[in-house]
Amino acid sequence: MASIVNDFAIDCAVDVVCPDGSLGAANADAINCTNANLAQVQSLILIHPTLGTPISNWTPGVTLQVSDFSIDNTDSTDTEQKQFFVKGGVSEPEESTTELNSFREYTLKKIYTLNFEFYNDGEGETDTYDYWRRVECGTVIPNFYYTTEGGQIFGRDGGIVPSKFSVSKVLEEGEDSVEKWVGTIQWNARVSPDRKVNPLPTA
Repeated sequence: MASIVNDFAIDCAVDVVCPDGSLGAANADAINCTNANLAQVQSLILIHPTLGTPISNWTPGVTLQVSDFSIDNTDSTDTEQKQFFVKGGVSEPEESTTELNSFREYTLKKIYTLNFEFYNDGEGETDTYDYWRRVECGTVIPNFYYTTEGGQIFGRDGGIVPSKFSVSKVLEEGEDSVEKWVGTIQWNARVSPDRKVNPLPTA
């Protein structure tokens, strides 16, 4: 079975046609001007892969509004999006390459990995705890978007489709240890996800 490769707004097969495809414009840059965005992953927005409602207006050049989201963690039908505030990051992707003529290496796909920790699942038997245990089953794998501390949201129309979504409850020893979920999400793509300004409240 072929692996799922997520397509984003930059389509390598269409936007950069060999050998004369244009790389296009870039913003003006200056050596003394720094525009660095905080990178730490702040939240995950999960949607059911078949029943869920994706973020609307995920169109290149269109600014997202709060009204484009339908987040409701209390929804039990899986039609609404769920948002969880986490601590995490996306590491440098692993490349799958092949060698072509003139010994040139060509990237077939990249495997991206997002590692995260989630702490707020309440006490005892709660809906959140049970939700993450169902994700832990691995039978239904949510599509997702992720936001950063720098006010960005990454994803694609319909959400990124994971190739792996693994979570586990971790109870470390020590008087300063707290309950947490540790998760790993992987996805395949040729390029980095689409990025937009996140209109949702971050605090």
